[in-house]
Amino acid sequence: MRRDRAVTLQDIADRLGVSRSTASFAITGRGRVSDEMRRRVREVADELGYRPNTVARHLKGSRTGMLALRLPPDSTAMSYYMEATFGIVEEANEAGMTVILLPTEQSGDRADQLPADAIILLDPDLNDPEVHTLLAGRLPVITGEPVPSGLPEPRASVTSAHDPAVRELMDHLLERGIRHPAMLFPELRGHWALTVRAAFESWCAEHGIRPRISEVAHPAPPEIIHAAVAELVAGDGDQPVDAIVAVSDGTVLSVVTSAQQLGRRVGDDLLVAALVDSEVLSLAQPSITAIDLHAREFGRRCVRAALAVIEADAGDAAAPIIEVVPITVQFRASTLGAD
Repeated sequence: MRRDRAVTLQDIADRLGVSRSTASFAITGRGRVSDEMRRRVREVADELGYRPNTVARHLKGSRTGMLALRLPPDSTAMSYYMEATFGIVEEANEAGMTVILLPTEQSGDRADQLPADAIILLDPDLNDPEVHTLLAGRLPVITGEPVPSGLPEPRASVTSAHDPAVRELMDHLLERGIRHPAMLFPELRGHWALTVRAAFESWCAEHGIRPRISEVAHPAPPEIIHAAVAELVAGDGDQPVDAIVAVSDGTVLSVVTSAQQLGRRVGDDLLVAALVDSEVLSLAQPSITAIDLHAREFGRRCVRAALAVIEADAGDAAAPIIEVVPITVQFRASTLGAD
């Protein structure tokens, strides 16, 4: 049957026998609504052909219908940010929003004057001066990962349970017989980087293992990574390492190449893993164990959190929204060995 009017939230609510506010919360991602209810509401919305009236909504709230996105400096060194950005754009498009990508060198003062409803800030870093300005500015900020101590709090943040994932990875390496692990750590000062380092150090302490951490620039050229790997596998007065955990997906490829050039058999006498997964790691030879951060879903959750903030009353003094995205460890040949 053809409708002679646009489908409304009330139509969706009536079909499911729920309140209009429940349907609204499920569509916008705000409020306390179960995942199952969100799924059912969106299925009915698709079935009925519901389309949010974004024009009226923007006019009513003096909104622009635009989200500003700021990626960290040197973000092109990690494919994670590309996937997260795709998720952000996809979710924003479904909500009738437009995404503006801010240049990393953009002045925080200028960004504060943008005709946007909110800013999504991925991986805020203490070393990035623009982060401080954006968080203290006029526009509401939603961060992908919480802010490190010392920065203003955002209106919302999306994160993942990184500590348990790192521990799961390290337990796996221990079961495979490693006793002298090392971490190749970039010069980053964001929540994610500091959390995974702290998890590695505390796990080592709990197992009576001295943590070996080799700090490198970010992004580090292959020759710098090669030098770091050469020092770790040689020992240089210490016990040579039997496992290397690289923080980024790009770094771990250079770790594997360098280890092989130095005569180590990755997956056999040297186990290698990364704390960020990407498709290329599953195709590498050997395939590389890594933590899948589900970057595209992470980006989508950032937009949902942004919509919840935008929809909320400007005078609402509620606590900041915090969402947690599940992550998984993908075990592959670089730690499992040959089949």
